[in-house]
Amino acid sequence: MKFWFLLLILGWRMRWLANHNDAFKEKLEEKDTILQFRTESAKVARYYIIRDQKVKPCPGLHPKPNMCMSFKDAEYAYQTIMNASKDKMAFMKGMGSKEIVVTGEAQEMMWFMSLIKFFPPKKKKK
Repeated sequence: MKFWFLLLILGWRMRWLANHNDAFKEKLEEKDTILQFRTESAKVARYYIIRDQKVKPCPGLHPKPNMCMSFKDAEYAYQTIMNASKDKMAFMKGMGSKEIVVTGEAQEMMWFMSLIKFFPPKKKKK
């Protein structure tokens, strides 16, 4: 359930950033891709269509994503994503141990990783 919720929030956040953050919108320029995140069993799956500097989150599996990141299970996915800010190699370790399998275009995964810095909300100044 936590992984499902995390993917839902990620879609909302990316859509919000695409509408309100110029630096994020710049990263979306000329991008036309579909990114998918799922569990191995596909019980949890969500994809994001990125086109025309907009992000459209969608539930379920896409038949032909440009990049798909498949995690061994939802708990592992949630823990890996939540720990990624502390352990920069979390995804690489998961891929090395085959607990994360990336299919499709590897450069799309690297591009997505470049977006991560935008995801945490900015802290309000006191």
